[in-house]
Amino acid sequence: MIRNYRKKTLSRSTKGKRNVTHAFQLCLKCTAMILLIASAFFISNILYKKISQLSYFKLRKVQVEGCFRQTPTQILYMAGIQPRVNLLSLDLKHICQSIENSPWVERAKIKRILPNQLDISVIERKVAALINLKQLYLVDKKGSVFKRAEKEDGLMFPILTGVTWNNLMNHQQIYTPLIKQALTLMDCFEEAGIPLARISEIHLDITYGLTVFTTHYPAQIEMGSPPYQGKCKRLCTILRDLEQKDLLPQNIDLNYNNKAFVKSTPRYETIKPIKKGGDGKWGKMEI
Repeated sequence: MIRNYRKKTLSRSTKGKRNVTHAFQLCLKCTAMILLIASAFFISNILYKKISQLSYFKLRKVQVEGCFRQTPTQILYMAGIQPRVNLLSLDLKHICQSIENSPWVERAKIKRILPNQLDISVIERKVAALINLKQLYLVDKKGSVFKRAEKEDGLMFPILTGVTWNNLMNHQQIYTPLIKQALTLMDCFEEAGIPLARISEIHLDITYGLTVFTTHYPAQIEMGSPPYQGKCKRLCTILRDLEQKDLLPQNIDLNYNNKAFVKSTPRYETIKPIKKGGDGKWGKMEI
């Protein structure tokens, strides 16, 4: 029994020494690894500072692509790039954010080309319409309101109405789809051969959908809700038929399947402003 006890005690002490030795070795390895990483970081930092001071990497050429509304000089000013700066010292992410602060810029990409060139690629927003929010604002192809309209921006676009600034900010999930529907309708008009120059206003309504007002004659066209491809084809048929009969449309309601309610006037008769109400006769057309 005494011998067994001594053997057990000896084995336990031996295992304890082994565990302590293993832990000590593991601690040494971890310390050596940390020192190695720290020294590598320190050395790389020193090397980076030395390289970033070399004249070999000084910026000598900047190429700007994709800007039409803004000049390359304006893009460089927004980027805040100093002449002859070291190419490796530039913070490309910060420069991209600075350029994208411009309302015209949707996205910017920057690429270093060693040893001394920087390429800036800009994707600008494309104006699709104007929207009346007490003041006129620009709407891009994706339905985003991005900038207050100015004279130099060019204002020859249809105007979207029926939306307030508060509605747009507080109920985007409702009114943003309406704006996108209006842009889809404009695309359908162009596909059907109806120039957008003939459209002065598209009124947006949550309940009744879209109402179009034309420019060259005071016509009101009820387009309602999508889909619009079939309605645009019916509209073209109606306009051709009225033109053959020397009639001008005043009201066209396309909210019925395969039917349209049309109110027209003779082409050479003095056109009166559209009145809300029910004066005048309506005609029913089978399309």
